[in-house]
Amino acid sequence: MTRIDLLARFCAALAASDGVAYICADRAEAHDSVVALCADGTVTLDEGHPDTAGLSDRLRLVDDPWDADVGVTGVDVAVAETGTLALSWGPGRRRSTPLVPPVHVAVVPLSRLVATYADAIDALAALDPPPTGAQFVTGPSRSGDIEMNLVKGVHGPGQVHVVLYPAGEIR
Repeated sequence: MTRIDLLARFCAALAASDGVAYICADRAEAHDSVVALCADGTVTLDEGHPDTAGLSDRLRLVDDPWDADVGVTGVDVAVAETGTLALSWGPGRRRSTPLVPPVHVAVVPLSRLVATYADAIDALAALDPPPTGAQFVTGPSRSGDIEMNLVKGVHGPGQVHVVLYPAGEIR
C-alpha cells in the first residue's frame, strides 16, 4: 500500500468516526494549523513529544489539563484502517493531555502512518526507550450509557483534529 493510499484510508476512517484531518505541506504549516485550532482557548501540551517541540511559545498554556480547552499531542503511530491514533507514554508525558480537555489536536508526520493495528503494535514495541504505556484514540469520545442515546464528549474529548505533515512524503 502506498503512502497516499494509507493517507486516504486514514482520512476516510477518521471522518467516519467524526474526527477531522488537516493535511499540511510541512512541519511549519502543521504547527501554524495547530496554533490556529487553539487560538481561542487554553492548551495543555504534550511537551515531551518531538512533534510538538517549538509549540509552547505559541500557545496559551495551562499546566492542569482540567483547566485546558484543548489538549495537543504528538502521535507515535496512526492506524489507517480505523483512523486510530496510538500515543505512547513515559517520563514527562501525561496520559491526561488527550483525554481531559474537550478538544484533542494531534500532530502526525505522514511517516507514522501504518496500515493495521498489528503494524501499530510492532511500531510501538520498537520504540526506544520502550513506552511505559500506550493508548489508542479513535475519534471523539462516545457514550450510549444514558437511555441508549449516543452522546459525544462525555468521557473524553468531543472533538478530535489530526494535523498531518509533510505532504512531500506522499507517493
